[in-house]
Amino acid sequence: MGETVRTARPSGTPSGTIWLVAASLYFLFAASTIHLTSDGRTIATVWPANAVLVALLLLDRRPRWWTVLSAGLVGNVAANWLTRGSIAGPLLYAAANGLEVVVATILIRRGSGSIDLLRSTGALLRFILAAGLIAPALSGAAGAATATLVYDQAFVSSFKTWFLSDGLGLLVFTPVFMAILGGQLTDCIRSKSPMQRLESLAYLGLVVATAYLVFYVAVLPALFLLYAPVMLVTFRVGPLGTKMAVMAIAVIGACATASGHGPVVMTTGDPVLQAHLFQSFLAIMLITCLPVAAEIAARTRLSRKLEEQAAEAHAEAITDTLTGLLNRRGFERRAGALLDRAASPLCCVAIDIDHFKGINDSWGHPFGDHVLRHLAATLRANTRPDDLIGRLGGDEFVMILQVGDHDTGEAICTRIQAALRQQPIAADAATHVLLSISCGIASITPPDRLRDVIARADDALYRAKAGGRNGFRSAG
Repeated sequence: MGETVRTARPSGTPSGTIWLVAASLYFLFAASTIHLTSDGRTIATVWPANAVLVALLLLDRRPRWWTVLSAGLVGNVAANWLTRGSIAGPLLYAAANGLEVVVATILIRRGSGSIDLLRSTGALLRFILAAGLIAPALSGAAGAATATLVYDQAFVSSFKTWFLSDGLGLLVFTPVFMAILGGQLTDCIRSKSPMQRLESLAYLGLVVATAYLVFYVAVLPALFLLYAPVMLVTFRVGPLGTKMAVMAIAVIGACATASGHGPVVMTTGDPVLQAHLFQSFLAIMLITCLPVAAEIAARTRLSRKLEEQAAEAHAEAITDTLTGLLNRRGFERRAGALLDRAASPLCCVAIDIDHFKGINDSWGHPFGDHVLRHLAATLRANTRPDDLIGRLGGDEFVMILQVGDHDTGEAICTRIQAALRQQPIAADAATHVLLSISCGIASITPPDRLRDVIARADDALYRAKAGGRNGFRSAG
């Protein structure tokens, strides 16, 4: 799986649709999180709801602040009112969460033309600083004050829980929601073969199975067992797989800890300390795994860039820069390979432009270059994609046609000459040049060598030129 990148997909989505998606997802995640990881008065252990809003704002080229934040407000108040049974607390919690979303989004977007949370170690550190420290610290002060004033909870303990809960929620879930809502997850799945999809699913399934065993089955604390499958996913599936794996562990672990299961519960009976220990574990896992995923993403991107540069360099080495055809080196390499594997006869055509020196002398080399490009385009237009066309130098062109008889080769040469007669080239406002070529045709029968074939075609070409030009001859 690839890495999370900014995409323009949400920009074309109607604001009403974005509002409905944001409000619905926020309510779903907020209500389920409070229900599963809180007693209705305490702060939830992990808070993924804000990550939905941050992801939507990051994905839009022009963030629709009012649309997304108002949707979050409605979803937040509805979820808190449903699970906590009051309105004063939910409104204050919604305000604190809105502050967190705004601060995190602004800091992550600051100075970045594109949003790629795991683009590099530097991008990851900025993401951790914004979403894992600054934004949850600011909102945590407001949230803890609300917990103290409305629900009579200890300020320091509430601040710690909020800070870790919201920070981890943003760090764990924002990349995943960006991948899902931005369409990257779908694109990644489509780009894989069925076997690769099955392999990725198997590795993620291993993470889920290990997390279930650690949190629900094991009779001794064994959190360390989770690192092996997560790192396996990181290396075999990629950064997106790491995000999915950590998210799965966060969900399974939070539900298990809140319901009295798992290694954290074995360590202490204090619910507040359990929450802090589980949050600390998730934080350590993120700090351990995400930098590795970021480095793998950077190296993968670098490797892909180097491969593209190597391909470009190879193409430039075998391509004639003026006409875009194969140069001598490229033609000899491709034609040699074609002859080596040819199982049936082929045809070689050597081509010269008639009176090309006179054209250059009369209208200059820039016009001569234009003539060469015009001929190259005509040759491409009148041959098949599998045929090879090369410019060996000057006005010398050669073709390997995948036809096995002189008659077909001669018909192709006739077609090319007719096309040139129908397309005179403007030399200046008052003069048009009618281009003509001479051709020499030689058949190729395996195991003929390329050098010998071109020599026979050249001999036929010289005879065509000696016979008056603007025609063709076939090798005997």
